[in-house]
Amino acid sequence: MAKEKFNWKGLFINDETSEGEKPRETTPVQPSSNSFPESGKSVSKFPVNPPKTTLVSDSVLNTIIEMYESGFESLNKPGYDFYEFFKAIKAVGSNDPSVYKMAFTMAQGVDSTVSKNTLLTQADFYIKEIEKVHKQYQNQGNSKKSKILSSQKNRKDTLNTEISDLEKKLIEIQNQISVKKNLLQSVDADVEVSEIDQKIVANDKARSKILETIVAVVEGIKNNI
Repeated sequence: MAKEKFNWKGLFINDETSEGEKPRETTPVQPSSNSFPESGKSVSKFPVNPPKTTLVSDSVLNTIIEMYESGFESLNKPGYDFYEFFKAIKAVGSNDPSVYKMAFTMAQGVDSTVSKNTLLTQADFYIKEIEKVHKQYQNQGNSKKSKILSSQKNRKDTLNTEISDLEKKLIEIQNQISVKKNLLQSVDADVEVSEIDQKIVANDKARSKILETIVAVVEGIKNNI
């Protein structure tokens, strides 16, 4: 099996890969004398495009698919194994039984130790490694998502509390404004001013009355004595 571990770029965390850890590119070895037969009949095809989903954009999905394919390639060991067999089948794009038989014949031409059991054993290794990476990134994604949602909830709670406090202060200010307006109106209709006005008028009348009497007495003295 492959000695290297997955050198995939992180989905949810930034993972920088050193030069020594970069996946090496391998080219499947195929004898030039053999080729897959061309057939005009309808054959079983592999799906060209991944299934559509409303939750994932095409750009994001294609990026992750490329990451998995790159990771799959990084696991490939020197020589011929399931990876080269898989690439040969996928290159034809047909799932027809005759294609598998021809690919198997070609594989044994490259490496006589290739057998059905070795291919299945190697495939199981690749599958398990892919599942391990999938679980790792799924856990990372769920963890990051939980942190973001928790942070958002805390922020919302804080903002709601601040809004509630401001609303209470606003009510208090509105009440204070109402009280001040009432006081302003009471100042305009102050009873004390009215009483003073009455006293001023009364003072004038009292003066006039007393002076009228005094003047009458003065005239009486003048005229009668």
